[in-house]
Amino acid sequence: MTSLAQDLRYAARSLRRSPGFTIVAILTLGLGLGATAAIFTLLNAVVLQPLPYPEPDRLVDIGTRWPGVNADMRIGISPANYFYFRDHSRTLQDVGIYHTTEATITGDDHPERVRVAEASVGVLRALRARPALGRIISADDDQPASTAPGSVAPGPSVPVAVLSHDFWERRYGGDRDIIGKTIWIDSRAVPIVGVLEAGVQLPDQAVDVWQALGLNPVAQATNWHTFGALARLRPGATLDQARSELAAIGNRVVELFPTAYSDAFMKDTGFRFDVASMRSIVLGDVGRSIWILFGTVGLVLLIACFNVANLFLARTEGRQQETAIRLALGARSAQLARHYLTESALLALFAAALGIAFASSALKLLLAFSPTWIPRLSSVQLGWESVVFTVLISLAAAGAFGLFPVVAARRTAGESRRGGARGSTATRKQHAVRSTLVVVQMALALVLLAAAGLMLRSFAKLRSVDPGVKPEGVLVMALQLPSQRYGSYEQVSAFYRELTSRLEGLPGVTRASVTTELPLTVAESGCNAVFVEDQPPGPGVNPPCVPVNTVSPGFFDAMGIRVRGRTPTWSDVESGSGAVVVSKTLAQRFWRGEDPIGKGLRGNGWERPFYRVVGVTEDVRYNGLDKPPAEMVYFPLVPMEGAPLWSPQRSVTLVVKSTSAHPEQLAATVRRALADIDSDIPLANIRTMNDVVAKSTARTSLTMLLLAIAGGMALVLAGVGLYGVISYIVSRRTREIGIRVALGAQVAEVIRNVTLQSLRLALLGTAAGVIGALLLTRIIRSMLFEVSPTDPIVLAGVSLVLVAVALAASYIPARRAARIDPVIALRAE
Repeated sequence: MTSLAQDLRYAARSLRRSPGFTIVAILTLGLGLGATAAIFTLLNAVVLQPLPYPEPDRLVDIGTRWPGVNADMRIGISPANYFYFRDHSRTLQDVGIYHTTEATITGDDHPERVRVAEASVGVLRALRARPALGRIISADDDQPASTAPGSVAPGPSVPVAVLSHDFWERRYGGDRDIIGKTIWIDSRAVPIVGVLEAGVQLPDQAVDVWQALGLNPVAQATNWHTFGALARLRPGATLDQARSELAAIGNRVVELFPTAYSDAFMKDTGFRFDVASMRSIVLGDVGRSIWILFGTVGLVLLIACFNVANLFLARTEGRQQETAIRLALGARSAQLARHYLTESALLALFAAALGIAFASSALKLLLAFSPTWIPRLSSVQLGWESVVFTVLISLAAAGAFGLFPVVAARRTAGESRRGGARGSTATRKQHAVRSTLVVVQMALALVLLAAAGLMLRSFAKLRSVDPGVKPEGVLVMALQLPSQRYGSYEQVSAFYRELTSRLEGLPGVTRASVTTELPLTVAESGCNAVFVEDQPPGPGVNPPCVPVNTVSPGFFDAMGIRVRGRTPTWSDVESGSGAVVVSKTLAQRFWRGEDPIGKGLRGNGWERPFYRVVGVTEDVRYNGLDKPPAEMVYFPLVPMEGAPLWSPQRSVTLVVKSTSAHPEQLAATVRRALADIDSDIPLANIRTMNDVVAKSTARTSLTMLLLAIAGGMALVLAGVGLYGVISYIVSRRTREIGIRVALGAQVAEVIRNVTLQSLRLALLGTAAGVIGALLLTRIIRSMLFEVSPTDPIVLAGVSLVLVAVALAASYIPARRAARIDPVIALRAE
């Protein structure tokens, strides 16, 4: 310990005597460590840590796939599917089914929209949920209100509510006497029977209030796949076994549920059950993206390490005389090795401390961007794992850096024993090592720049996509009507008409409307059967399944969607005229080569009357800017007589078009207008349509920004490394350059010779980097939009940038070489 303390004191004094070397090395290594630690923290919290449930690897998600409709479509299961799995599965236990919805909590002066999960008793059992107060949902709570064979609508016989821990603390201040009190959900009084422990949530979304689902087990089986489902693998069962079992059940669905499925349906849709680990469902492809970012900052750290290695090489060469003297005075090679390793470790620990501070700030900045496409963000924080990771990486780097002076000391000791001089061989080797490090730096920098350039081009192409709407001046907000007071189509329609009429009377508001599907926000998973007049489905053939939207008059004007023909009016809605609008893409599918105006379609059954097409919209990107335009049928709020729609639309998005450049300033006015009609209905998720458009590109823009920062850091570090090598070469050639100048060499010739050395290294690095980019940028193919990972424009552009930086980095050393005084140069030797 005494020896270690002495080594630490000596190392600290040695680093203090070389402040330039110490500061540059700590800053360079610290920035690389900080960037790596920040992304490692994100990776650890989101990808590496298990889901916060007991035995999370046994938790699975059950869904269905419909490749015949959409290759990527994965949706829920039906109630009949659930009951069969619950009662007959040999590989699954605690099977649960649920759906979530928005509801309005009232009963005081602060109405609030909350997320409600209506779940079977198996859901909380599968999550291993326990109450903090009271109890959780029981089997008695999950009994249906009706057990008639024809009753398929969910609803428990006695509604009760269980609160999430966060909601209990936020709304009720952690009131421990809450059990037995009443919560008003959509104007219905429901007793509170429990509060869950902290952290109990659905794996893919946060829930405020839990209620029993109350499905009827003897109801007729329907093709109604709107429910999420989860379960646990039985002891000894594997995920592959569960998949095999459900695949076998899928092959028998026509036999098991003849009222819901037909052979034609199975053939057309490719319908099958799908079991996946809950972890894979929660992460999706986000894990791949974060691993790519982690690899990116890892390359930056590697470049930083190469830079510091070059600094250590230069420092080692400058300490050869000191090493020789210490050896001559009796120091052993092992003592010198211990000293040099202690010195590099001390420097690395300082860099680690700087890196941890940098990572903390970088994480706060990253989370400020609110990357909602990343799951489990609430668990992202700089913890002990990140600190340990950073320290270990820094010590590993310290060991590598410490080898340079150790090897040099052993070589010096050997030469001293032989009584010879070192000569020039070692210098050539050291020069080759330093040059190689710079070439690798340049190559890695080009790979990162190429990735950033590809994301930049992808982002530019994404931003140039026409969304089909004009977002300027549009404010959107979520609205939920309580079913107790707005039960019929007519009541719902009358409310929306009064609200939009009041809003259109406000100064600066030009149009107001409601919609059930907001452009750029719709997940590619839902569709409804649509029957087309004069195109009856053949025997055993299923009707096409397409997305539908319910809108009020004024929607197309408010969103700036171009329409050929006309748009429905309030007179159409209230008279039940059946006027509908369809998208251009859908019109081309159903009536190619014909005018769709006047054509008929409907959503429930192929019989008259049919809704009539009165207008055709230009294509709108409902699923995101990076997705194709959506087929869409725009239905009215009130159905035609004899042609029912699915249900009154109580959960909508309110759209307000204004002349203001800052429509968010209208939020308070809209809220007051709404309160004048019904004070128990809150507004939620208020944002501008420009924000919606920006969110559609958020994943690409954030990834582009992070890659651009990494590429910029790599470029700067590579430039600094090249500058150091060229400066070193010039210093070693001082006598040679002096003689050349004395013999008449021109300034331009000296500059050209030095610059060519820099250019050779840059070209070698660029060539290696282009090869690396061609191999590695394919990894980000799934993150690109209409851009090839081997895009020649990007590769050529970043190559030119790298060469330009190399020339700039060589300019100062070249000018210094050209100004060498021959007399001073000769005396210096």
